[in-house]
Amino acid sequence: MCIRDRLETIYVKNGYLNCIVRDSFKVNAGGEVDLFFHINEGNQFYLKEITVSGQKVLTEKRILKLLGHKTDKPYNPILIRNGIKKIRTEYANKGKPLAIVRDSLDVNKAIHLFIKIRENPTMRIGDIKIVNNKHVRGKLIRREVVLQPGDLYSQEKIDLSKKHIFETGLFSSANISLADIDSVNNKLNLIVDVRELNMRYLGIDFGFGQDRGISSGSEPYTSIEVEGEWLHRNVLRRGSRLSTTLSNSFNLKNIFTRPKTLAEIVYVEPWLLGFRSSTSFRLFIDNRVLSQQEITRYGGDVALIYQPDKRFYLKTGLEIKGIRFKVEQDTITINAKDRERAITFNLRRDHRDNFLYPTDGTIFTLTAKVAPKILGATQYYYKFETAFSHYINLFGSLVFAYRGKLGWMDTFYGDETPDYEKFYLGGETSLRGWKQKQFDPAGGDIKILTNAEIRFPLFWILGGEIFIDGGSLTSDIKSLYTAYRWDAGFGLTIATPLGPIRIDFAKILEPVKNWEVQFAIPYAF
Repeated sequence: MCIRDRLETIYVKNGYLNCIVRDSFKVNAGGEVDLFFHINEGNQFYLKEITVSGQKVLTEKRILKLLGHKTDKPYNPILIRNGIKKIRTEYANKGKPLAIVRDSLDVNKAIHLFIKIRENPTMRIGDIKIVNNKHVRGKLIRREVVLQPGDLYSQEKIDLSKKHIFETGLFSSANISLADIDSVNNKLNLIVDVRELNMRYLGIDFGFGQDRGISSGSEPYTSIEVEGEWLHRNVLRRGSRLSTTLSNSFNLKNIFTRPKTLAEIVYVEPWLLGFRSSTSFRLFIDNRVLSQQEITRYGGDVALIYQPDKRFYLKTGLEIKGIRFKVEQDTITINAKDRERAITFNLRRDHRDNFLYPTDGTIFTLTAKVAPKILGATQYYYKFETAFSHYINLFGSLVFAYRGKLGWMDTFYGDETPDYEKFYLGGETSLRGWKQKQFDPAGGDIKILTNAEIRFPLFWILGGEIFIDGGSLTSDIKSLYTAYRWDAGFGLTIATPLGPIRIDFAKILEPVKNWEVQFAIPYAF
């Protein structure tokens, strides 16, 4: 849209319905161009009265609320158009997809708006037909449709059905249209038109991600990932997924060190006992090296996953694995072998307005693990970690963000907790005044982390941050508060489609030390 059209739109939205904007330009000798805009505003019109007629299912109060335009305000035809779409959608959600909503105006010095409604009969679903599916069986698609023959028509459920079909990962597109409208019996059919993806995939992906160190209690760090995957999306034509993955992950700060290597085979069944809840079965081997430590985890797990939308994720599972842990101290090599049988739980509730550049909302996460003494296990402990982040748009593009994080682990029989599960602090996503794991190299069983920062734009794609971090890491709850330490600093960000690339400069406050430079993608939280 050109500048002239934008100016006209602004005037029209503010009641200047007859506004005319003309533009012209002049090229100067030096090659510079002068732009001229000639504006004839015309009269400003106000909405004086709204008359609604023909409605039965919806009340006049509800219709006016959906319309969203108050009287004695400048008349905004764009707001009216959007409001009428909402009214039609509301009727469609109540079984009336054929409802007709028309508007007309009586224009004098002010505007009298007439909304005339013809509701037409309430419709029910007749047959549901699947078309253009070649490899995926029709019943697998039909089970994703939340409407059944005989149900009242609902546009909301139609949209949800399209979303469910698309989320199976089997189709590049899914559309549901109306057909064979029977105005005598008040029925209509649904045509589900799909476009299938290739059922098999073989490829290599390269990009940035976040990973953890030797211990699963370490804070995430930015990594470069290379992944090769073979995938079958429709095993035995059941809609089940089978994949084999081999990936290497390089710590961005130690790019030339040996990478983390992960190999896994995963089978996913999208429905369980008639419920839309995925079940995954996985075999894996995971090897990581850091400094003089090396750990290899191997085994299998089964998990039940419930994810109705992108904002809610729930996973609970059972894992059986072995651990080989090697530490080199001076000239001595210590090897340890352990066996774990654990129940795991993961919950995420995300209410952020934007996943990469949040300016408003919250996110809550909870992970828990219980490893009892069963089936030959050699480690017996429990562990949980929870975090809450809040984003507040102060004004303009200025955002205040804060986070609180708590981790706790202990054993059932008074033994030592395993080193490869301990919590650590330090690095670009926790206490930025310390290097990764530098806060306490021995780790701890109890962790508290707090972060607060103000994010603001500078110019073009550049932005800035001012932050303060605090945290404590201990194995004795009595010393949790006395061991609390702080850092503060500032950072620069570059906005990219992958998220903000940031460089943070942080200094430990007590005792004061040199500046620590952290480089990462995306925000710390």
